[in-house]
Amino acid sequence: VGTPAEIPADLVWENGMNQPEIGDPASKKGGVFRRYIPSFPPTIRPFGDNSNNSFRGDLYDYIDLPMVNLHPETMEMIPALAKEWATSADGRTIYFRIDPEARYSDGVQVTARDFLVAVYLRVSDNIVNPYGKQYYRENIAQVAMYDDLTVSVSLPEAKIYAPAIAGAITPSPSHFYSEYGPDYSTRYQWRFPPTTGAYEVLPEDIVKGVSITQTRVKDWWAKDRKYYKYRFNPDKLVHKVVRDENKAFELFRAGEFDTALITLPQFWYEKSEIEPVYKGYIDRVTFYNRYPKVPRGLYLNVSKKPLDNRDVRIGIQHALNWQKVIDVLFRGDYQRLNSFNEGYVKFSDPSIVARPFSIADARAAFARAGYTKEGPDGILTNADGTRLSISATYPAMPIYDRIFTILREEARSCGFDLRLDGLEATVSYKKEMQKQHEMAFGAWLVQPPVPDYHQFLHSTNAVDEKGNPKPQTNNLFVWHRADTDILSE
Repeated sequence: VGTPAEIPADLVWENGMNQPEIGDPASKKGGVFRRYIPSFPPTIRPFGDNSNNSFRGDLYDYIDLPMVNLHPETMEMIPALAKEWATSADGRTIYFRIDPEARYSDGVQVTARDFLVAVYLRVSDNIVNPYGKQYYRENIAQVAMYDDLTVSVSLPEAKIYAPAIAGAITPSPSHFYSEYGPDYSTRYQWRFPPTTGAYEVLPEDIVKGVSITQTRVKDWWAKDRKYYKYRFNPDKLVHKVVRDENKAFELFRAGEFDTALITLPQFWYEKSEIEPVYKGYIDRVTFYNRYPKVPRGLYLNVSKKPLDNRDVRIGIQHALNWQKVIDVLFRGDYQRLNSFNEGYVKFSDPSIVARPFSIADARAAFARAGYTKEGPDGILTNADGTRLSISATYPAMPIYDRIFTILREEARSCGFDLRLDGLEATVSYKKEMQKQHEMAFGAWLVQPPVPDYHQFLHSTNAVDEKGNPKPQTNNLFVWHRADTDILSE
């Protein structure tokens, strides 16, 4: 805690108000937007164990306001909770002036103290949050308040887009967390905190295993602000669990849902050849964007043998016929990712190309790893008779079952036994968070402006002091190497 006198007098304050508006002025407020989700989240807590699930983006990441945001078109800084910000001479410290009108959904004013509370809650030993603790302890040098509406965030060193990194911090309302303690995970499991964003979740709108409804905050404090007034238009967002995509699409056709995210060609081509489409009651739209690509694929746990062997990993890449999956199941409409960080423009390397399916190259790599003998079932073994057999954990859905059936059959031609471990989505997620998987299929939410290698590849997110895999972090590779640590810091 400091005083206003400690704020440098020569700071140059910015407000980001020279960027174009976001959204359509013709958009209207009101109504209910209904969609389906494949599984119910294991918790609605914003942090702690199992909070980093696939639904948290809808609840928090797309809704809560940080200090500042990036304009989606220009990638320039725009205000959110902060009305102004300034960077210190050494580039390490960003100062923020909180908008005095910023309020939580319960009407309580946002203050500088809430940002200190947010850090405390996330690094406390009362929660299982290894990545969050490590992030704040290693990537945030200091958070300081100077008065009720002025905060600074210091980074360990000057970085590109420092205001965006420092400004990503969100507040935690201290009055809501007055019961915070060792039982946080259970006490707050299904309690939605007051939000600075446009949507809240009321207690009566959580129907466990069935649906979650978000309600637009009445008199939201930012509803008339330049970058937010044409957004967040529906009065309610209803998310209903439908585990089968075929059933979900039929419910959409029947008018039970307002949108259907089409990932399979049969829905786009055959099942969409219907009268409501012809008459214009249903729009089919393909969106193209310039944005970081979600790193969807198989995450190999290198703490499990034989995945600790680089040649085994190379062989697996050549043994997985993703192009056949694209051609057969998706009719060539998809494209294979070539790298883990595509779409970051100057921060991505276009020279990196994914290894193609090749029986010869796969078997050559497996041979280098010692798998030279072929059993009666065609699966390779090493000198001590161990089969080249590895499991792939994934959410059990019809499309994923079909994907991995193709991959398994193609892998067998390379001498590789790909065992299928399809589990209910929440069970699959928990298994991966405990690092009990061998290979895991999934993806992570990524955002501009720069790729975040630290959470996925740094050793502090891989193993504990005893060298055991660290649970509840995003390093599903359990990758820990000193040279990678240096590059990702």
